[in-house]
Amino acid sequence: MSTRASSFSLPPLALPPLASMALAMLLVGASAPLGELALSGLPLFVVLAARLALAGAALSLYRPDAGSAHPRPLTNGEWGVLAFQALCGVVVFNVGLWLGMAQSGPAAAGIFTSATPAVMTVLGVIAFGERPAPRALAGVGLTVLGVLAARGAGGGDWTPRASDAWLCAAVAGEAVFLLALKRLPPWLGAFGAARRVTWLGFALVLPLGAYQALGMLGAGLGAGLGAGIGMGTGTGAGWGGLVPWLAVAALGILVTAGGYVLWFAGVARARASQAAAVAGLLPVGALASAWLLLGQAPGPLEAVGCLAVGAGIALAAR
Repeated sequence: MSTRASSFSLPPLALPPLASMALAMLLVGASAPLGELALSGLPLFVVLAARLALAGAALSLYRPDAGSAHPRPLTNGEWGVLAFQALCGVVVFNVGLWLGMAQSGPAAAGIFTSATPAVMTVLGVIAFGERPAPRALAGVGLTVLGVLAARGAGGGDWTPRASDAWLCAAVAGEAVFLLALKRLPPWLGAFGAARRVTWLGFALVLPLGAYQALGMLGAGLGAGLGAGIGMGTGTGAGWGGLVPWLAVAALGILVTAGGYVLWFAGVARARASQAAAVAGLLPVGALASAWLLLGQAPGPLEAVGCLAVGAGIALAAR
């Protein structure tokens, strides 16, 4: 089965697929530091619901595909793919990443997220019948090694623990999310797919978001849900302050709306092995955004790792 599809339009800006996916991963990489800021004053599902509501509103207001004629309605199976994407990429990834980082630490999160390109390569073989060339496999491997170096895995203090299952779930969820779009019809478009996935994700997290929001209002409901399992500290203690809400706005507009559209526009025109290599930029984006937002400057090992990621992407792109 061919893994290429007709290109998704991204008006008014049309980027090469690898550039589009690379920008998406750099934006999505900011999820960790922005999430840390948001969750310092707000519960997890309030952050997720607000983030997705903002992203959905932005994607609904700005609709360059509004005049496009769709040849047919989406089938139940295609809606199922979109719902599965929302479940994996919105709920499983974010909940798994946050709980994993909270209980296992950032070193473990770095090691596990470095496996995303390899998991995507395996999924490309299983789901799309792709047979990556040796050069592409070498590029993915170089990307993984670069990410491990960039995260300082060789000198980290990570030891395996049961809570690492959350991080495994996060990596699997993100890998499925990043490749599932290739199962959708090309005419849906990047904006159409991003808009639907965003609102489906919002519907999935809204019940728990509303439950936790009641705790923030002082009703006594939902407070235990967030406080007991590390889902944020803003449970029943006001509305979290300005900084957490600014972080939520950035997560919604830049990371979710911008990141989804850019990734969807690129992955439809790329091989699964290329998408897997570019996914190595996700933790690199986390390093860069942590430097800019939290003042955590990368060291020489991180710089070498980032260069290796770039070389791996270039190798896999051929």
